[in-house]
Amino acid sequence: MSSEPVIDPKIKVLIAIGASVAAGCQPCTEFQVKAARQSGACEKGIQFAVETALAARHAATRGIDRWSERCQGARPELEADFRASKQLLAELISVAAAICVQSVPDLVLHHAEASRLGATPEMLRATVAIARSIHNAAMEQIEAVLAGENANRASTPDDGALCGPAQGCGCR
Repeated sequence: MSSEPVIDPKIKVLIAIGASVAAGCQPCTEFQVKAARQSGACEKGIQFAVETALAARHAATRGIDRWSERCQGARPELEADFRASKQLLAELISVAAAICVQSVPDLVLHHAEASRLGATPEMLRATVAIARSIHNAAMEQIEAVLAGENANRASTPDDGALCGPAQGCGCR
């Protein structure tokens, strides 16, 4: 049996930087950049890992934008007064989104702003539960792809309320 690592340690830490950036984890990114430097990775290699991960995040954002437009259809113009009347909703959505993209700074910001705008602890707990449910469904899709299963299989989620065929969603 060979004692050679499957992936060179320097390459491994550059992959970890990319995963940390893509996950939106600031402490992880900071840790991995330090680890990369300690492993002898050059600054260009570190920058390459960051740029590659950011490109993946941007591609995912563009892809879900196209997908959501396909699901929604024509997008109505939202007037400033409509947006202004939905500030609390925007903050609650931003809390859920921050959880799903794993952005602690955004979570802290939007959680505080939602509270300032009148969100109750119960509203915030419900928002977090929704985000966790969606995040878990997405992780199940990832696991299915990694296992070689059909990534677009349809089944109802555990609570049967957020996604699934009954709600017209084919994501599970």
